[in-house]
Amino acid sequence: MEGDSGIVRYCMECGSAVEPDADFCYTCGSRRIVDVRSSDNRVLMEPGHCPYCGHDNIPEAKFCASCGRRIGEFEYSAPTKTRLTSFDLLVIMAALVPGLFNVFGIGHLVARKYSRGVMYLIISAVFLYIRFASGTLSISTIILLEIIGVVIYLKQMMEIFAIVYRS
Repeated sequence: MEGDSGIVRYCMECGSAVEPDADFCYTCGSRRIVDVRSSDNRVLMEPGHCPYCGHDNIPEAKFCASCGRRIGEFEYSAPTKTRLTSFDLLVIMAALVPGLFNVFGIGHLVARKYSRGVMYLIISAVFLYIRFASGTLSISTIILLEIIGVVIYLKQMMEIFAIVYRS
């Protein structure tokens, strides 16, 4: 929101414009709000104030003593949101659907993360061998195996989303 002085306030987390008197971003709730001179996109900060962690350093500081990031006047560009491509959706679906049946690693292979994919396929083979080729298992062992399967599935999906969103 632009004021009389040509200053616009932005959230450094999500890039939303913030009301002049707001302490938090109304979109994401972050406190990382910066004032930007709208004419040249230069961030105006109090000397020594870190826009990343909020630590107040000495006015001459070029780096934050708390988080180590560069502080002072710098160029601001709002974060960009990535759009998922059809390939990204294919990677997600290749991990999501087989993973529901305790077959892990297909999404990694589609995403060309071969070593990770082979590792998860080996885990799947061992997991399925223990589950189905071992004969009769007690109920507590079956429950334990299902919990382990869910944990492996969630770990695999977290890695897939990290690959897709390139974080």
